[in-house]
Amino acid sequence: MDLNFLGCGSAFNPLYGNTSAYFTNKDQLYVIDGGESVFLKLYQKELLKKYAGITIMVTHMHADHVGSLPSIISYCYYVLGKKVTVIYPEKSLWILLGLMGIDPDIYIPVESSLFTAEGLKVWAVSVKHADDISCFGYIIEFAGEKIYYSGDSYEIPKDVLDGFYKREISTIYQDTTEFTSDHRSHCPLEELEECIPADLRRNVFCMHFTTDFTEKLKKKGFGYIQGNCR
Repeated sequence: MDLNFLGCGSAFNPLYGNTSAYFTNKDQLYVIDGGESVFLKLYQKELLKKYAGITIMVTHMHADHVGSLPSIISYCYYVLGKKVTVIYPEKSLWILLGLMGIDPDIYIPVESSLFTAEGLKVWAVSVKHADDISCFGYIIEFAGEKIYYSGDSYEIPKDVLDGFYKREISTIYQDTTEFTSDHRSHCPLEELEECIPADLRRNVFCMHFTTDFTEKLKKKGFGYIQGNCR
């Protein structure tokens, strides 16, 4: 199962676009996160028009992950006549959307750690990113394959790593930063090297870049999302 990326940048690298990905199943569109640049990308690709059902999984409520979510919801409802399904395990997102003027009747909130649809299972996994906000990654099972999408996270949860080592999870998409710092919020490349054996690194795709260190990633055997996602 491959994800299509709309952007792979951090909040401080807008030229790469906010990190967001999507995949499809028949007439259903599934999007992970809706940062400031995501509505424009979806609009340009006409993905919101093309698919009958639209589901958005939200990893956390920083602006580069939810900044255009209200516009996506409003456009789909008032222009396209569609209700977007929004997945988030806590009620805080519905409060935020209400403060941003989004009527709860114009979208479908799914406040659960498990979401199922035809051929699809999605589990929310609590991850460590910021002390003052809840953050989640997602394990996605589709067409007999499981992948893990980290959201913003400075480490990979043990259960996810164990599943990856056993090849129960085929691919990891991991928020990665070039350097280690005292302020832990994104996974340092050095720590990713320590926990991912060399023979498995081709199945780990780094994303959410503030700087371009793709040459380092190539040398160390990791995959990565291209900085010119369109």
